[in-house]
Amino acid sequence: MVVGDARAGGVRQPSQPILVLAKSRRVIDVVAAEPGGLTWRQVQRATGLPVSTTVRLLQNLVAEGFLDVIAGRYLVGLGVLRWARSRRVESRLTMLAQPELDALRDTTGETAVLFVRHGDERVLVGLAETRHEVVRLVGIGQVMPLHAGSAGKVFLAYEDDVRDRVLDFGELTAYTPATIVDADRLRAELGGIQACGWADSVAERDPGTASISAPVHDHTGALVAVLGIGMPEQRFTDANRPMWTEAVVTAARRLSAAMGHAELTAEG
Repeated sequence: MVVGDARAGGVRQPSQPILVLAKSRRVIDVVAAEPGGLTWRQVQRATGLPVSTTVRLLQNLVAEGFLDVIAGRYLVGLGVLRWARSRRVESRLTMLAQPELDALRDTTGETAVLFVRHGDERVLVGLAETRHEVVRLVGIGQVMPLHAGSAGKVFLAYEDDVRDRVLDFGELTAYTPATIVDADRLRAELGGIQACGWADSVAERDPGTASISAPVHDHTGALVAVLGIGMPEQRFTDANRPMWTEAVVTAARRLSAAMGHAELTAEG
């Protein structure tokens, strides 16, 4: 006997669990296609599923961590993103980024990283680990805050809606004595980051660590990722900082160009 092998006219029909999985996949697919998330009504319209089915599937997918709901909008959940710890999710961004990460690691000698934003957090999706014996312990799928660390501050500097939400309504947790938890002070620093095109941080998220990050844009000019390097604080010296900053910014610009971004130049 084959489980779920109900037949009609000699054709095997999908079992009920398979039908549920298929509907769940449809929901996840439409949510994943919209980085800003969708309301339940938008999900229902996009999938064509009945209202009751849509609501039930959304509730179950949130409960299992496959989706998150933030301010009434559904986004791909961290549970899905964490699968990348054991199996890389090869997207166009990560495939284009890996050569840049490898080259940046080789140029600076430090761990090169790529983050994307998910809601009010950032997720590590690309990595080229340093060959130094003293390393930072990071892994694909790791989730980090936006207000602490150079990569997170780049997201806040370039995304107005996210910045306002995090600074006005979010909790600015103090991870270390160096974490900036005053919203006005952080907002002022973010203005400087947007003006210069990069950010750095020392011991803001983890004691004894430092990082430099720069934005990655796509063909529309939208911020799609943040690329950077991380290292122990003792290697973040005045001698290394200018060279490493230039290397990070250059790598981020090359990746942006690969994503179709063309920087506007003023003619005068």
